[in-house]
Amino acid sequence: MENQELKELLEKNLALAQETNLLVKKINKYITFQKVVSFIYFLIIVLPIVIGIIYLPPLLKNLIGQYQDVLNTGGGSPGNLNNFNADLAPELKKFLNGSR
Repeated sequence: MENQELKELLEKNLALAQETNLLVKKINKYITFQKVVSFIYFLIIVLPIVIGIIYLPPLLKNLIGQYQDVLNTGGGSPGNLNNFNADLAPELKKFLNGSR
């Protein structure tokens, strides 16, 4: 009788160990999948930042240079802009007084 009980307990233990082994394998696959997905998310976030750091400064330098060319009116120093305003002032006074 004791042998029969021992045999049944060993069979139950073997069945539970096999079930546990299957669960551990599934959990390991899930953890591996999560590591891959988190690496992909990391790339999705970091890669655009790195590309922006590499490519944006030259683009911004060109853009700022174009705006400076437009604002400097002729490529001189900001003093040229002041001279332009001084030349425009009499015309503006005439316009505001009503005589054209």
